[in-house]
Amino acid sequence: MYMRERLVISVSGKGGVGKTTISALLSRVLSEKTRRSLLLVDADPVINLPRALGVDVPASVGNIATEMRKSIDDGTLPASAAKQDILEGRIFESLVEGERFDFLAMGRTEGEGCYCYVNRLLTQILDRLSLNYEITLMDMSAGLEHFSRRTNRNVDVLIIVIDSSRAAFEAALRIRDLAKEVHIDFKKILIIGNRIPDNLIPAVSTGLEDNGLDLAGIVPTDNAIAELNYLGKPVFDLSASSPALHAVEGIAEDLGLLSEVTLLKLLGQA
Repeated sequence: MYMRERLVISVSGKGGVGKTTISALLSRVLSEKTRRSLLLVDADPVINLPRALGVDVPASVGNIATEMRKSIDDGTLPASAAKQDILEGRIFESLVEGERFDFLAMGRTEGEGCYCYVNRLLTQILDRLSLNYEITLMDMSAGLEHFSRRTNRNVDVLIIVIDSSRAAFEAALRIRDLAKEVHIDFKKILIIGNRIPDNLIPAVSTGLEDNGLDLAGIVPTDNAIAELNYLGKPVFDLSASSPALHAVEGIAEDLGLLSEVTLLKLLGQA
């Protein structure tokens, strides 16, 4: 007997390390190799994940939040209105529902003014929304701002993507440390290495272990992905023989994401 879980995974890392590519590849693997309900969230204001997945997004949550804040400020939204219900309804309208997965683009808010109240409502709504899915995968923005703003609240597993640069390695350590400072209690923090030359893998692996971080796996350089990116084609057009896709599938399988005991195995309880 296994526990039917709700697993929330966040993918983070320094800009330029291939974070969105890893998120897209992992999304493809999860949508093709499991029957689990899957919510994909692009939490990067630049919104690159839809292109990588071939998804058309009608509106972002940021657009919706901006409209609501303006309505609150100019008084067109009465004080007696059920603002959380209105915001939740609009977010559900922006949710792209597909056969393989559902998709939500966070985008960014625009204009001056305080978004504290709206952001608080957003956090509550997104927390509840994730309960409708067995796996929620979030592609976060580059940098550390989302940690200080607590947008990673209620995340079970944090995946940090690094490349062969020292800056990416040090960014992973800072992300780990900042998460502790702002009291985000990830149940598991894992590292995925992207495009790391074979001769550097032992040193990277040792460096991570010395700092208490686990290397989940290495994704090799794949020219076919660069070609897809340039042509604006989704990862679903990538051949099944792709070395990068094969590596991500192996990582997902090792983590237990393709099994019926995902949470237990991933968190070391099975």
